[in-house]
Amino acid sequence: MKQGHVEALIATYGPRTWRIYADLDVSMAPDGPDELFDVAASLIRPGDLVLDVGCRDASHLIGLCRRHDITAIGVDPVPVHIAKAAEAVSVAGLADRVSLHQATLEEAPIAMKSVDLIWCRDVLEQVADLPAVVRAAARALRPGGAMIVFTVLDNGLTTSDRELLAHHRGVVPANMDSARLMAIYAESGLLLEQTIEIGTRWREHAEERTQPVSRKLLQLARLRRQRDELTTTYGPDDVAHVEANLHWELWQFLGLTLPSVHVLRRDR
Repeated sequence: MKQGHVEALIATYGPRTWRIYADLDVSMAPDGPDELFDVAASLIRPGDLVLDVGCRDASHLIGLCRRHDITAIGVDPVPVHIAKAAEAVSVAGLADRVSLHQATLEEAPIAMKSVDLIWCRDVLEQVADLPAVVRAAARALRPGGAMIVFTVLDNGLTTSDRELLAHHRGVVPANMDSARLMAIYAESGLLLEQTIEIGTRWREHAEERTQPVSRKLLQLARLRRQRDELTTTYGPDDVAHVEANLHWELWQFLGLTLPSVHVLRRDR
């Protein structure tokens, strides 16, 4: 064996290498998703009207209402989301402060220039017509009103990654183009005030507590081992979608996509 390779093996299994692993076992105390509530706190005043675009089960709207003296509107096109949201709002005792609409933002009965703050989390990467949604948000905001967007941007996905992502039924890959998104904001009259790159922080936070990425890796390994059986049972389209969705958090965890927060302001 060549001496140089022997030295490389000694270094590979030497104490410095293991100290690096030990350092990487120490948590960096990453912030979790509640960080977004802190961003909103600086933009909300008592009595404000807050609109949650893509409200799902209304957990974010309920959180905002509990933290602030506001009224709120939740909009989501998925019936089961609105059903869950209505139940959660009722249980929280907030039915007098929260109204819900099963609709896309473009279709929802939101008065122009009526909303003080728009909360938009995990939505823009999943809308069919991105310019139309952003224009609708700008129309709903009062002059000087703010919008908080959490979205995920392409940060180095490979060609094969993008081909896989194309099978995801919810995500529109073109909406993950940062330059395109910035241009749509500007065309809609929304001024970008702040960008916060979340990166891997929220995923690290979750993994240190409940290991969701580890579970998805295990599910992905099982999917690949029994792809033929699953395809026979559920069909190729369903299996391809699930495979793409299992990669969604993995790509964020590896930095191949970039979770980001944008704070925008409607031009006065």
